[in-house]
Amino acid sequence: MMIKIVEIGKDYVKFLLKGEDHTFLNLLQHYLSNDPRTVLVRYNIPHPLVGEPEMYLRTNGANPIEVLKTASEKIAEVCADLLRQLG
Repeated sequence: MMIKIVEIGKDYVKFLLKGEDHTFLNLLQHYLSNDPRTVLVRYNIPHPLVGEPEMYLRTNGANPIEVLKTASEKIAEVCADLLRQLG
């Protein structure tokens, strides 16, 4: 996965997630939408075969990169917990 910031402001970020599809984007959107600092989160895949997924995150004034980092850390924790349970 490669992230490319397309546009960033005080309370929003638009970025591309190269090499990803609905599977990861839905997971990330879920964790972002459950963060109380998130006002809006959505993603779009312009074309399923050749489009690069684009995600947009708007916050309540919080740093959008910090909100994105928090969601990513929570995803990593859940995955680590699953691996521990599997032994």
